[in-house]
Amino acid sequence: MNEPNDAQVQDAGPDGLVADFQSRRDRLDQRLVSLEQLIAELRQELQGDSQTSMQKLAQAARDMADGRVYQKIDIEAKGELGALVTSINQTLMNLQQLDASVKHQSTQVPELASQLDAITSDTEEATQSVMNRLDSLMAASDDAARALQSCQDGIGRHNEHQTTLHAAINGFLDRAAAGGDQNTLAQEVLEYLFAHQIAAPAVEVDLAPARALLQKVSDEAFEILNILQFQDITRQKIEKVVILLKQFQGGLTRLLVIFNIHTGAIEGQGFGERKVATQDHIFDTSLEADSKKDSVDDIIAQFKKGN
Repeated sequence: MNEPNDAQVQDAGPDGLVADFQSRRDRLDQRLVSLEQLIAELRQELQGDSQTSMQKLAQAARDMADGRVYQKIDIEAKGELGALVTSINQTLMNLQQLDASVKHQSTQVPELASQLDAITSDTEEATQSVMNRLDSLMAASDDAARALQSCQDGIGRHNEHQTTLHAAINGFLDRAAAGGDQNTLAQEVLEYLFAHQIAAPAVEVDLAPARALLQKVSDEAFEILNILQFQDITRQKIEKVVILLKQFQGGLTRLLVIFNIHTGAIEGQGFGERKVATQDHIFDTSLEADSKKDSVDDIIAQFKKGN
């Protein structure tokens, strides 16, 4: 529709001016209505995009909580929403880097617990066995000491009687050498020997019980040394636990680095410089003892050689 020009409006008179004003107002109303519709459609579209973006962010958060971190949020957003999307995507990337090492170390936790349980059980069992053997060894040692003391007392009494007999015989010999009556001396000697035999019967010293008890002491000591062989295997199990702990320490340090957590001492000094002879072979099933150190086997071999 063509709008009338100013000359036509002036020729139309008052009625024409009113009609022209009404026409212009109707067209303006139509344009305003159209503009309102466009604004409403734009607002609805923007609200729909924001709601969709928030739903995607919420779903990504739920996936992260459930451990599904291998993804990326593909949302074009600006302002605070855009910063949130960027932060979540960076967190997902950090979790992806951490996931592999965490899975590997999590599988070693049962092994670590098993090793510690085995060390505790073996140590407790060996300690109890050693204590029992020590009790038996001490009892046998006390019995052997009493048996040897009894033998020593018997030998002492026998030596006293022999000394007395030798002194008496020397006296008879001196009298005989001095020219004493031989018949009288012979009679006195026989009477003295008979009296001596009655007063001091022969002392029987039996060392067999003491020898048996000493052998028992030796056997118990050998068994104790044999039991102590567990310390070599236990030492290597402890070294294995130390390696697992060092791996956990490395994983925690990596976690701090990935999430940019600054601490005063990230590098632990507890295990850093520790060196052990069996560390390179700690996962061998043979569990051979360190040849550079005195082992229980060497002590047992020397013990056998000494016997």
